[in-house]
Amino acid sequence: MKTWMGIGIAGLCLALLSACRSEDIRTFIVKVPGLKNAACEKLIRDSLTKQSGIASVEPDYEKRELKITYNSMSLSKMNIEFAIAAAGFDANETEADTNAVNQLPPECREPNVENHDP
Repeated sequence: MKTWMGIGIAGLCLALLSACRSEDIRTFIVKVPGLKNAACEKLIRDSLTKQSGIASVEPDYEKRELKITYNSMSLSKMNIEFAIAAAGFDANETEADTNAVNQLPPECREPNVENHDP
């Protein structure tokens, strides 16, 4: 009887400890059509660093993608996409913030686009 009680208590403790994880590190790719160069990357990175939970950001200028590693216990994919959009860039299906687009430096603007008005 004492053995079963000990096993039960140990199992309960193990279950409680595993349920209380503080990190769940994940990686995903974000399509960012406006990611052309290091200047654009810096604007995006500055916006992302305001979010707690970003572990790393790796740009691929040729594919116009970001590989983002993040803690999903602190942040969701949607939060990341909104942070990129707030910097003035489309992120997957999330459209860029119009005001931020209008403030982008010339090297980060799409060709033949003067304003991104609604």
